[in-house]
Amino acid sequence: MFRIPRSLFLAPALTLALAARAENPLTTQWVLATTSDRGANGEEYVSSLRIVNPNSTAATVSMSYYPQSPYAGGVSTGDNSAVTPVSVTVPANRTLPLEDVVANTFGGAAPFGPRSGGIRIESTVPVSVLSRTYVANAKNADGKPGTFGLSIPAQGADSLLNPGDTVYLSYTSSAPDRSQGFRSNFIALNTASGPATLEVEAIKGDGGSLGKKDYTLASYGSAQAVDIAANDFNYRTKDDNITLVVSLKSGGPVLTGLTVIDNAIASVNYVPPSKKAVPYNGAYGLILDDGGFGFSGRLDFTKESPDFISAGIVVTTCPGAEPIKLFFVQGFGAGEYKNTTFTKNADGTFSFAGNSATASWLGNIVPRPDGSVYGSITYSRIQNATDCPGVSTQMSYRGSKGLSFSAP
Repeated sequence: MFRIPRSLFLAPALTLALAARAENPLTTQWVLATTSDRGANGEEYVSSLRIVNPNSTAATVSMSYYPQSPYAGGVSTGDNSAVTPVSVTVPANRTLPLEDVVANTFGGAAPFGPRSGGIRIESTVPVSVLSRTYVANAKNADGKPGTFGLSIPAQGADSLLNPGDTVYLSYTSSAPDRSQGFRSNFIALNTASGPATLEVEAIKGDGGSLGKKDYTLASYGSAQAVDIAANDFNYRTKDDNITLVVSLKSGGPVLTGLTVIDNAIASVNYVPPSKKAVPYNGAYGLILDDGGFGFSGRLDFTKESPDFISAGIVVTTCPGAEPIKLFFVQGFGAGEYKNTTFTKNADGTFSFAGNSATASWLGNIVPRPDGSVYGSITYSRIQNATDCPGVSTQMSYRGSKGLSFSAP
């Protein structure tokens, strides 16, 4: 039955199947926002980075800085396709500090006005990256100089907003004026070539909607909607319980986040995206509930649709002296070996059905909000099959993403 070696068994890879968290070392990651600029009330905002190399070999790290461009009518036109990466080396088991990274590492690049932007970080070995943005000219009540600010961890591919995903940004705030309460800035970074358009809905705590608005970013564009509640949704009531619901209408993937600023003292907090994910562009390792035999499978999604499933199926009720037999399923949804049809259902689940010369299979795929999947598969031998004629078995499975594919 094997036609194309698509790594039928992902059992060894299932250790990779859990979504990487922001603090895990990665080879490709993004810092949503950094700055070296003045705030609305003269605050000197500065960003630094710490790159931690936990490996026994040096890390060569390439960093691309994507300057922000202002929104005009919901469109940010700053195209960062031609930026030149900066390379740094982090010795084995060392941490590299980069102070005032926008000014010192990237020369304070501000082609579109703001001295702020996101950073793409690619490394030869996995590294951890943490940023700190702070007010450098702060003073305490006695006039003593100090700093205060926030940290934004670098985020990997699992944090990106893909087609079909939804992210939620809580703590969005509004206030009647800048003398009280909080304001919130919505930040977005397009991680791909070609424009991307987001739809953002602002929802109050009682469930009422303040409306929807589209935001478009140029290639590798970076931007923030300043005081989004007041400026974009005309909402100036003191309210600290608005949620932005963000979806991707086209392009991307896109990284999003939110800063919450205290209007009285300019202290800042960062709100990462809470993501409701759909399976997208990747291979999912499947654990089969096969009664303890320990076989596994694989499920592939291209864009938002499944197009391949494989599994090692153990049948325990075969007639004859050997009732237990192992069979392999490879269901191709496209191409030369197409033998399976995948169908998206109205409720967002998928069903599939396929057959070979000796067997047929059918089942369902149910996406979970965390991006994992579950479902069941029924495998049936044809009546005149040499082994196990007419016998069928059903089992459930669960799976998580083990490998991401590049966007087609």
